[in-house]
Amino acid sequence: MIKFIPFIPIAFAAHVGLAQSNAPTGLDAERNLVELGNSNNATMVRTYDNRYEGVKGSPFFLPEWAKARIAINNTFFDNVEAKYNVYNNELLYRNPKGEEYILMPSKVASFVLKDSQAKKEYLFKRYPALSAKDPHLARQYVVALYDGKQVQLVMVPQKRLVKATFKQPYSVSKNYDELQDEQYYYLLGPDNALTKVKLNKKSLLKALPQNQDKVEKYIAAERIDASDPGGWAKALAYYESL
Repeated sequence: MIKFIPFIPIAFAAHVGLAQSNAPTGLDAERNLVELGNSNNATMVRTYDNRYEGVKGSPFFLPEWAKARIAINNTFFDNVEAKYNVYNNELLYRNPKGEEYILMPSKVASFVLKDSQAKKEYLFKRYPALSAKDPHLARQYVVALYDGKQVQLVMVPQKRLVKATFKQPYSVSKNYDELQDEQYYYLLGPDNALTKVKLNKKSLLKALPQNQDKVEKYIAAERIDASDPGGWAKALAYYESL
């Protein structure tokens, strides 16, 4: 049975919608048309710009509601419906009645989203050590790709808002704002050492100067794919065993 979860009620749309047209209609449209056809140049005429198409893209990590396991004050709530708004760094919860809430960030220690289509699970946590790169990252939920005792590999999901360009001269016209996906990867080492990495073999070995030769031999022997987070996890687990 789902226990009570501290929350903040909201009215929330599942996706960012397109802006509606503000063109005049009815009598308002008729008057504007008459004024446009008036020969009196002193007449004030309202003009309308209907080129803007709103916002495209989703602010959510997963587009649909997902089953989740949420940790609040050392208590776990299993099999609840949740969504993570990456753009606003907010975790949403939906109760059995379909009512939606924002869970209080100060209460949620971590959560797991289960992607039923991709058959994957994503563990989200906060890592204060990331504040060395950006103070805002200390409060942001990031994906724990490998959560070891000595080292941790995390993925920072981002939603970058690219503004429409139709009002900018000398630019290719784009009539809508767009939320674009970006991801950044960091390796957290002992003593809060922080290294920004790319998912490839060169970056992996460079981030692990100690026992680098042994790790490189292990990668070759096990045919580990260093372009995949799972490959990094295997290599980092071996590194911690040395």
